[in-house]
Amino acid sequence: MEPFVTLIDAVPFWGWWVLAIALVAFEVVLPTTHLLWPAIAAFVTGVLVLVLGDPFPAWQVAAFAVLTVAAALIGPRYLRRTYEETDHPELNRRGARVTGEIATVVEAFASGKGKVKLGDTQWLATMKDGSNPQAGAQVRVVEAEGTKLVVAAA
Repeated sequence: MEPFVTLIDAVPFWGWWVLAIALVAFEVVLPTTHLLWPAIAAFVTGVLVLVLGDPFPAWQVAAFAVLTVAAALIGPRYLRRTYEETDHPELNRRGARVTGEIATVVEAFASGKGKVKLGDTQWLATMKDGSNPQAGAQVRVVEAEGTKLVVAAA
């Protein structure tokens, strides 16, 4: 334990900021927000070390731990509320945005499956009732299942 305390005692305030920057860099690469909270805690710990000095090394680790837990508990709630309060809730759900739109069959359906064109994009589609419309027919998008559309006669 003594080498760990000596190491923490030797870390100046900017060492915490370097840790924060490194955690943010990893966060940019990873598709989560899990490292964001310790990064915030490391930055705040660096500010505390700068302002309060270093009376004893163990408080830095304790402050970092407490701030990480606090940020991990409070942060996701704030982000969730931010994401829920949007004017465009279907922004990144392209399939959900096209529900109700009229599409044109570009490849005749066989066994209830075919291709439709919606805007400038062709989608794989399945007829809800299993029918087989011919190319050029108009269909209405009922729902999206991943990258496939479920359509019905318009």
